[in-house]
Amino acid sequence: MSQAQLDDIYVKLEKIRAFDSMIDFSRSRIQLDIVLQLATTRRPLSADEIARSIGQRKKPVLDALRKLELKGIIRRTETHRNIYELTDLGKQMINDLAAILGASNLKEVVKSRIYGKVTARDLIKVIIPVHYLYEVITALGTAKRHELPLDTLAGVAGISPQRLAVYLDPYSDSKSEIRLFKKVKRDNPALLKIMNLILRHKKTSTIHYRLTDLGLELYYRLPVYMKIKNNKFVNMLIKIFGYYNTKSILTKLSIIDMIINAIIIGLVIMLNATIVIPIITLLIGIKLALSFITVMSQK
Repeated sequence: MSQAQLDDIYVKLEKIRAFDSMIDFSRSRIQLDIVLQLATTRRPLSADEIARSIGQRKKPVLDALRKLELKGIIRRTETHRNIYELTDLGKQMINDLAAILGASNLKEVVKSRIYGKVTARDLIKVIIPVHYLYEVITALGTAKRHELPLDTLAGVAGISPQRLAVYLDPYSDSKSEIRLFKKVKRDNPALLKIMNLILRHKKTSTIHYRLTDLGLELYYRLPVYMKIKNNKFVNMLIKIFGYYNTKSILTKLSIIDMIINAIIIGLVIMLNATIVIPIITLLIGIKLALSFITVMSQK
């Protein structure tokens, strides 16, 4: 594999992360459609024109326009009118997206489409796999032996194991020039085998993915590596939870917080002040500590 190929993957990963920090493309297709419409039309558009062009109701379009305006991606051409255009930041985002698609600009992307119109769905098909790749590389880079089960990685990505495997396998094939992962089969622990036997599951082994030397090289180049390396709170959370993924960690901390709340409610119901008050005080202290760790882990 050439250095140019590795550089290309690195650039795509970083552009995707920068874009995702502005627009959560897995949840905000309307926002992406609006940005694309303004880019391809190349003139200011009213909210009504945008709604008609992308086939959406005006109310969600206005909400999306408001969010895009707050992020500095679009602006109103006139203060008191709902007519919008892309800002310089918005135009740069479009150029970055075109680069990810392998085109020098959005015009080339439009030409490649049969009907001459690029939608959020078209770009998401390309963007999402790269997004998952970033999440998986980060999780594996922070995991013990740089290895995790496919089921765990699927939880990190928020999709099914089968679907994630489709995205990862091109980078785990032994014949691939860009082999970022090694796919291995591990025997299940004895306790899990017993549980599977009780539940009549025939699964006796688990698929794992491990970063290759090339995958590690790519991980060490990502800015998230330096963020993790120098953050003692994040490193503490990695030791507790086994790997780094912001959404997964926040979800687990929320679950712990809910459990503590349930315990506090149960203790209050007991109404034995001598025993309950010291325990509740301790649990509240733990809750405050969890809140502090949560805030620090996102810095």
